[in-house]
Amino acid sequence: MADEKDWVDRAPEGDIEAFRFLVERYEARIYRLVARMLGPEHEAMDDVVQDAFVKAYFSLNKFRGESSFGTWITRIAVNRAHDEIKKQRRVSSLDELSLDKLEQYLATAAASEASGAESAAEIGQFVRRAVAALPERFRVVITLKDLEGLSYEEVSKILNRSVGTVKSRHARAREKLRGLLGPRIFRLVRR
Repeated sequence: MADEKDWVDRAPEGDIEAFRFLVERYEARIYRLVARMLGPEHEAMDDVVQDAFVKAYFSLNKFRGESSFGTWITRIAVNRAHDEIKKQRRVSSLDELSLDKLEQYLATAAASEASGAESAAEIGQFVRRAVAALPERFRVVITLKDLEGLSYEEVSKILNRSVGTVKSRHARAREKLRGLLGPRIFRLVRR
């Protein structure tokens, strides 16, 4: 079986099977990333993922191989998701909307907790909503570093930011998440 570099080399030559291999290899990762950046119920999520792969296909001849294809397609997806977020901000502030949704969820969760009902799915949903409530520059770093498991260097390449900037944003994002999650998580752990 060919390695990824062979597939990347063959795809710009019109080998549809090679590009299909690359899409299948990274589609789930890109879908998770976009869902975490935009929110899992975002109406344009499928379009953003599809646009990222279409852009990658038409830009394969520009791929220089300085990073892995996975890093490159992730950067394209992050940029496309960022464009969608900017588009949404023109309509309404996504961060305010996310914070409002988080506050609504916290009220619902408090009522649920009072009745003793708390499932792993509810906790996961709470964490996802807390991440979605972060400002985009923090949300993308948390998503790439903690949820996708990428190194600081990989995140730096994807975002085209220095490693120092990535580390700083990561620390600030975690601090904000601790503020949102801290009291709730401590109550759950003590049960």
